[in-house]
Amino acid sequence: MFLFAVTLANEDKKEEMPLIESTNMEVFYSEEGIVVAKMCAESRLQYENGNSIYPAGMYVECYDKQKKLIATLRANTAYQYVDKEMWELKGDVEVKGYHEGDQQQLNTEELYWNLKTNKIYTDKFVRLETGNELLTGYGIDAIQDLSCYTMSSPQGFVNLDSAEIQ
Repeated sequence: MFLFAVTLANEDKKEEMPLIESTNMEVFYSEEGIVVAKMCAESRLQYENGNSIYPAGMYVECYDKQKKLIATLRANTAYQYVDKEMWELKGDVEVKGYHEGDQQQLNTEELYWNLKTNKIYTDKFVRLETGNELLTGYGIDAIQDLSCYTMSSPQGFVNLDSAEIQ
């Protein structure tokens, strides 16, 4: 019985072992021959099922068809789920969106990024700063460049144009 339990434990460990380990990565993603994103990471652990973990975090730049920067994203740790075309981002997550000359910045501790829909979302605490507003609350659903968003439970709002900072 003990030997059977040890064998099962070893099989579980085999499944958890990464198939490929990469370091100092810079990956470009393209659509129709045009670069639409660049991802940089110190390390990646890729598993047999195609999923990956970026234990030292990642940084991503997203571009439009004219090669103009439309968004950046960074996180302390990232999980890529290939079959779902999803990313789970954790730890000091920051998304910056550049839309028609305006910059928005989203900060949270956990965020999901759906590559099929180009949307980001979370139910955790968020801080969103736009050109003239600072919004805080819980939960957000947005387009990845933050050009359109819905906050589930807003908690605070400050109009930066009228706020005095001392």
